[in-house]
Amino acid sequence: MKPLLIIAAAAVFVSACAGTSGSTSAADAAEAASAINTVPVEGLPPQRLGPGQCGLFLWGMSAPRRFVFFTEGTAGKALVLVNDAAVSMPMTSAGGEVFGQFLTRMKFEAPATGSSVTVTINPGEPLEGGQRVDSGNILFKDAEGWETVLPITGVRACMPG
Repeated sequence: MKPLLIIAAAAVFVSACAGTSGSTSAADAAEAASAINTVPVEGLPPQRLGPGQCGLFLWGMSAPRRFVFFTEGTAGKALVLVNDAAVSMPMTSAGGEVFGQFLTRMKFEAPATGSSVTVTINPGEPLEGGQRVDSGNILFKDAEGWETVLPITGVRACMPG
């Protein structure tokens, strides 16, 4: 996990440095693309938050650890890793305790496939600009009624805006 964070930080640093000069050379752009291409393909693609936006980022606890769930606070939908594919699902219900811009229990459904995802989270310690998700689970239910439970951990983070 640490190598992934180092690579991601390097990619952000390279792109931030390239943006400060006022113009980007082809070499700078190629270097930034090279750093981004070294991020493993496992899980969902990287997600960006705009100024003032908050996101919920969740990773599965089983090996290999994968980025499996993302939702932005005002979007009303989530990007979920289902059978190794990113699937966008609208939120159909939410309840539980308030967790920043989210609730601790949320349900998302894909009407076209008949599948659903229920996310239950246990908030952890506050962080600067967010809060940890100490534990929780994602319940995947397919059209035939089969259920799979994935233990998760993650973070709720906000961009200053």
